[in-house]
Amino acid sequence: MRPSKAEVLEWERRWATPVAIAALAAVGLVIASIAIATQTVGSGNGDASLLRDVDHHRAAQMISSILQAIGVGLLACPLLYLFRAALGRSPSMRGGLIGLVIAAPLFLAVADVLAGISFLHSATDFVAKNVTGTGSHANQIAQDAISGAPLQGLGIGFELAGKLGFAIAMFYTSLHAMRTGLLSRFWGSLGMALGAVSFIFFQFAVLWFVYLALLILGRTSGGRPPAWATGEAIPWPSPGEKAAADLSPTPSDPEEPADPALPPGEPRKRKQRP
Repeated sequence: MRPSKAEVLEWERRWATPVAIAALAAVGLVIASIAIATQTVGSGNGDASLLRDVDHHRAAQMISSILQAIGVGLLACPLLYLFRAALGRSPSMRGGLIGLVIAAPLFLAVADVLAGISFLHSATDFVAKNVTGTGSHANQIAQDAISGAPLQGLGIGFELAGKLGFAIAMFYTSLHAMRTGLLSRFWGSLGMALGAVSFIFFQFAVLWFVYLALLILGRTSGGRPPAWATGEAIPWPSPGEKAAADLSPTPSDPEEPADPALPPGEPRKRKQRP
């Protein structure tokens, strides 16, 4: 049984603030993890230098992986919120995809943790071989250490499944949120585009959730679209419908028919008021 309009609005009102906080925290944690990784373990060139940096900054590497995992996992909250909001206004949505909306960010979170552990294991294995230099021979040994990590294959599996699921979930949710009037055409199209390319440019897709958090809180410059307040779908007019509405005369300013008794170009006399 589908929830009533009142139930949809009440659920959205109750969870709006926690979900928006989770979205902003997710973006902040992902940015922090990238900053830590760049400053500590991203200074070298090649896999040999990378694994030496990881070995020298083991704590920073693990902290970066954990922050990334928590941040990515929190993205399930705003994505689920938007999915449910659109589902409550569109009977054509596939409610079964809600599992994918939740699972995809969690799979990516698991992949981040496994990647962090794998890098630590690879760094330990590489440093133990006492390989010097940063040439092709050293980089080849480093690559073998990375590919030979025990959790490397499992982490890649979780990452591929998570990225594919996240791309589908973000694209599908943004599409129906736009169709029901929860997102404007611009932000809905942008969410669909970022979802499609999130498989490669995941960090850019994460930044989109800053806008979603502000929208959920009602803090965007243009305010929230009317569909949020009514609890029902209010589709955006198509470009043709909008142009037709702009060209049609308004009831408050009807056009007066021309007086056939007057010759062309003769001004019309105003009627005297009694």
